[in-house]
Amino acid sequence: MEFIFVLLICPITVIIASIISYYLVKKWFLTPILTFIVFTILTFTRFNETFFFWVIIYTILSIIVSLFFKFTKKN
Repeated sequence: MEFIFVLLICPITVIIASIISYYLVKKWFLTPILTFIVFTILTFTRFNETFFFWVIIYTILSIIVSLFFKFTKKN
């Protein structure tokens, strides 16, 4: 179950949250910061320290998606 959570649910959630957050707030850096904070808390409460690797990956994914929408959706 954790395998599905790490490889499917979390990335999809991060992508959707990044898109929605950018359209609502118009700040590309908000979602990566929140992604890092939330997943770091999950690292120490739900998972072990090896999950921190995935925290970095999800934060980078959030940055990429947010910047993609920032530069493609110029308003």
